[in-house]
Amino acid sequence: MISQDMSSPLEAPVCRRCGMCCLRGGPTLMVEDTPRLVGGALTLESLVCLRVGEWARDDARGELRPLEKEHIKVAGLGGQAHPWRCRYYRDGSGCAIYAQRPVQCSALFCMDTAPLETLLGSEPLLDRAGALKALAGEAQLPGFPDLNAGTHALLPDLMAAHEEQSPVTPVLEAAARLGFTPRGTQGHGEGVEEGEERQGLLGDLSEAVRADAAFRQLCVERAGVPAALLPFLLGRPLQDLLAEVGLRPTSSATGEN
Repeated sequence: MISQDMSSPLEAPVCRRCGMCCLRGGPTLMVEDTPRLVGGALTLESLVCLRVGEWARDDARGELRPLEKEHIKVAGLGGQAHPWRCRYYRDGSGCAIYAQRPVQCSALFCMDTAPLETLLGSEPLLDRAGALKALAGEAQLPGFPDLNAGTHALLPDLMAAHEEQSPVTPVLEAAARLGFTPRGTQGHGEGVEEGEERQGLLGDLSEAVRADAAFRQLCVERAGVPAALLPFLLGRPLQDLLAEVGLRPTSSATGEN
């Protein structure tokens, strides 16, 4: 937590820029952050889309819930300790883009979350369609100067086609029917036991994972989309989302915790 200088108890708490909020996770982008994308302060390879239906923490309710709207987040760096650590945070020096940091970062203060709550309740989130529309008129896609114009123009259609073919919600709902949900959520470990229904669900999930992976491969090999752009454009692979809840469907339609 950010410490408070208690030498004068009447003083308002002051952010010490300890970095804990950056270590715990990067921000979600708002529509107000669009100029930061167009100007190149934020580039698409640094972002990941969390799609509708993905499990995410609802801080207002203090629980994990499926997302009702897509979120574009600054991608984490992975690792065990702080997997969502903001990639723009630098040990010892702080935020590498502080002057152009996202609006959520400007509003966040861990000792008084009211400004952030007000922002989240009053301002719209940025989604992929809005981001791509704002970048459509740019001669070069920030972060991808070698991307040809044809591929650039194709990105919204690829995103829409993938969303139609490989949505998240039915996949994670099927996993939940099998008892695969995040720990601490309702239904965790309680689902369809053995039998044809279970095998059918596992088979459907295996096919969904294969279709998602094939689409991503085609985007790279046929459409010329850089692999580094896929987490933003298509979100995280269905295989990874299922692994997060302990399910790894295979071609033999088996799963494991």
